Amino acid sequence: MRFYLILSALPLAIGFQPLGQPCIRRHDTELLSQLETREEVFPNLNDYTDKEMSVFSASTRLLLDRRYAKNFPFKPENVKSTPTIFDLSPPRKLTSSDPERRWLSLPFRAAVVLGAYVLFPPLVRVIFPLIDQSNFQIDQVVSSFVPGISILFGTLCSLTANILYQRQARLQQTASEEASLLASITQDSLHLLRRPEHKELRVAAAQSAADYIATLVGDSRGSEIMRVCLSDPVMEITKCVQSYEIWCDERNTDLGAAGALVSNLRTCLSEIGVLRARRLSDEALALPPTHFLILGLLSTLILAGFVLASLGSVAIDPVTNVAAPSFESNVLFAVLTGVYTLFFNFSRDLNSPFEGVYQIRRSQTASYLIKTKRVIVSAGVDVDFGYDDEGNRQDASRASRR
Repeated sequence: MRFYLILSALPLAIGFQPLGQPCIRRHDTELLSQLETREEVFPNLNDYTDKEMSVFSASTRLLLDRRYAKNFPFKPENVKSTPTIFDLSPPRKLTSSDPERRWLSLPFRAAVVLGAYVLFPPLVRVIFPLIDQSNFQIDQVVSSFVPGISILFGTLCSLTANILYQRQARLQQTASEEASLLASITQDSLHLLRRPEHKELRVAAAQSAADYIATLVGDSRGSEIMRVCLSDPVMEITKCVQSYEIWCDERNTDLGAAGALVSNLRTCLSEIGVLRARRLSDEALALPPTHFLILGLLSTLILAGFVLASLGSVAIDPVTNVAAPSFESNVLFAVLTGVYTLFFNFSRDLNSPFEGVYQIRRSQTASYLIKTKRVIVSAGVDVDFGYDDEGNRQDASRASRR
């Protein structure tokens, strides 16, 4: 029993922290407090060191990479080009050599299983002399603790997969609906402001739509939030519609057929604002590192219970007097370790919907963003989509301007 408790507490004692999860170490606390007390409304990326940005990103999840489409169609040289199926592909295609795919590779999984298979006999030989098997201690552990831990582990695994799958589904659906509404808003607003006297409003509305596209294609969540605070593209288009209404009122001009268009625009602008808020909320709902710590801890407890349960099948070599587990126990321990490791890495991968192997599908969102670009180009409005010829983001956040 004492060994079981010690082994179960080992991950906590060593400060187990899953790889790839944001983590603020103790000596970074002071640095984080200094960041939070600065006078700037939002950090200008050029004014901070890499260490400061790493701590800020890990603590707020605001500066993580996020892309809903590839930037290739929005380079200046490709703005007027005809879209291809290549433009709808993911922003970055993972290869077998990428670290993000390493956990899914056959060599990695084979190394985990073989490593567990090799380490199991020495582990049993170390534990076997420490456990008194004459007072049914092992039976008590197996019959009392292990089933409860297994049920808790199974429940947590089910919740983890369900939460992460639903999050990805909501993000994918919301982003698609949002991009579809953006295309409709851009088409209607440019049609409403088609008169020569509304040229400035027309350009402003088109540029706001282009800024919206650039935000979804290349900006972080933090940059988008600050853009909403200081220079919201949706509000800019709304101001253009309001200016049109004021222009009509000053001339005592009836809106006529344009009234229905204005009403539809206001409805769509309200809906896209709600969809954007819902998407930003879902982007922030990543599972915390503690969740994966508990998942890893429960996996360790189950494996520890299996080791204790397998002591009953240990055979003692009469010549060498060395304890040797059964072949079946050895194989089963290796398989369990491989499965638990695979699910743990799978969960971490799902927790990052824009990175790793299992990402959200962006083709539908990308198609509507490209459609919006073509609406602007076909209207003859010259706008900046925020990318240079190399595909680098220009003016990534107006919020950082002073």
